[in-house]
Amino acid sequence: MKVSKKEYEDLLEYKDYPLMFENWMMDMHDTKVKQSVIDAFQPVTVKDNYFSEDEIKWMYGYMFSRTGRVRHNANGTVFASLNLEGVYRKFKDRFDEILPGAENSPVVGGNFFLTLDQYGLHNDSTREGDWQNTLERTPINAEMRKYVPWRNIIIPLWTNPDNVKSDAVFFKQRHVDYAHVYNHGVIPGEETATTYPTVKDHSTIDFHLLDGSKQDRELNALDYDKEHYDEYLYYTPYKRLAGLEQETTCEWKPGCPIVFDAVQLHATNKGTKDKQWRNKLGLLLCFLREV
Repeated sequence: MKVSKKEYEDLLEYKDYPLMFENWMMDMHDTKVKQSVIDAFQPVTVKDNYFSEDEIKWMYGYMFSRTGRVRHNANGTVFASLNLEGVYRKFKDRFDEILPGAENSPVVGGNFFLTLDQYGLHNDSTREGDWQNTLERTPINAEMRKYVPWRNIIIPLWTNPDNVKSDAVFFKQRHVDYAHVYNHGVIPGEETATTYPTVKDHSTIDFHLLDGSKQDRELNALDYDKEHYDEYLYYTPYKRLAGLEQETTCEWKPGCPIVFDAVQLHATNKGTKDKQWRNKLGLLLCFLREV
């Protein structure tokens, strides 16, 4: 994929939008805040062929010309963040259509991610450390702190090679907390490269389901559906999926956005066992909801 600024001159017109994502947020450990998150659960939605090839190229150009921060983690995944408000505004009507209420989020968070590896089991709430760092600038009792993580949108942009079918799995289980990676039963040396805190034992946490009910912790140790695992999640250590059930399994396909709860556990694969991609690029947009 090749994009020039001259090809999309409006890329030069987008200003730098301030990102104060966690500054708007209440404490996810507060019982009333947790209940507000639970009350707003919705099922996963997927839109097929929603963005054109030209629009995907525009997003690709935006990543390399308008984002304000780049970092990478230990497994080589590159993240480009800040200034994603511009992407939302470019396609506002479309985003508001697939996520009614998106326009009420005071800010749009997220990142572009260029990865060499599949995404293991995690949720994309927000890092607790990032939230705590905002308390110096925005006190916990500040009037603006009346929002919680709500819904996220992932937009697959490309895979390399482009003829490899890969999938994303979104589970019934939601973990109403800050962002985590889930490494249940993983022994030293098998850890996942991440900047998120890690859950190493599912029996120590509560999972909530789509209807808001709490899963009995005894169920958190049940084996995962082996048939589904063999077809879609073979790349993930089987024991990591203890206590989970798949809610939605969909193709990770360029231009087809996936909308899901911010606290919902999900994972992706590398393609099929005999045909895998080498790297892929996607865009994650995160939206808040007023309590």
